[in-house]
Amino acid sequence: MTRFTDSPYERMMTRRPEGGKETSRPPSLPHSHPCYGCGNYGRPCVGICHREMSRWLKERRNHHGST
Repeated sequence: MTRFTDSPYERMMTRRPEGGKETSRPPSLPHSHPCYGCGNYGRPCVGICHREMSRWLKERRNHHGST
């Protein structure tokens, strides 16, 4: 592969990061865990669960939309 500069960092920057996808994913959860199946798992919930909030908003929209 052709190098564009003489910098020793160029070779390092063209390599793939060590670990890859395996280290970036959170571990799998058991079915009994409250966050099992949540699309936001791995990102912190701040005071309220994202899944609970989306359910509440969906119910609220459906309730107000039918009146």
